Amino acid sequence: MTKKSKIILNAVLTILLLIVIFTQFVFYGNPISKILADKAADEYLKTHYTDLDLVHERAYYDFKDGTYVVRLWDKNSIDTKFTLEFDSFGKMKRDTFDDRLFNTFRRYMGFLDDVADEIAKDSGLDFVIWLRPDDDTDYRDYLTLDQDFDADNLPSKVMAGFKTYAEKPSLEDLMNGLKKLYEALKERDIAVSTYSGLIIPNADKKEDGEAETWKNAVSVNDVPEKVIVDGDMEELKRLFDEGNKILHK
Repeated sequence: MTKKSKIILNAVLTILLLIVIFTQFVFYGNPISKILADKAADEYLKTHYTDLDLVHERAYYDFKDGTYVVRLWDKNSIDTKFTLEFDSFGKMKRDTFDDRLFNTFRRYMGFLDDVADEIAKDSGLDFVIWLRPDDDTDYRDYLTLDQDFDADNLPSKVMAGFKTYAEKPSLEDLMNGLKKLYEALKERDIAVSTYSGLIIPNADKKEDGEAETWKNAVSVNDVPEKVIVDGDMEELKRLFDEGNKILHK
């Protein structure tokens, strides 16, 4: 190998090494900064949350935020999970301890998914239904940390909806689906703030059962209970038209 070839080879290897190091730093962070974050977290925890039985992982790099994150959780609490976030010099940027109740909210959302599946099965419904906490009420007003949930005594009103398929979706199909949903939830004495429905043409249904597109679907949102009980097609059409105006604005 000639001297010139060696120089070129060394240059190429150096460039490749720099690319590897750069990639390592971009996606996995600086190892020294991780050590600084770990030490800073240990110092912080000497004077904070000493009453908790905490477990914490070593710091990892969050390349999206450019921070070094230490995750912690309390062995005695299902919802006490939070993070300490540091910059590359080990300076605290964020402590998410006060956001723990959001973990309870997420667990509540999952619980409502299970309740919805149970109701659909027990009621013999031929479509998927969903339940979500009422948007008009802040979850911090009705949830407590580590709260247990009871399907027969939900801590909030819910918004309810369904999704199904039909050969040629129509407003009449929507009303029929809304009535079935209303009756199923009334049977369980679940307090509902509003109802929604989505019907997708069979032609837009993929082999795996999911929708290929929703552009040909018929849907309506925020339907009051009275509209369903009264079978008020005129008001349902008004809500449908109003929703389409917003969608295509």
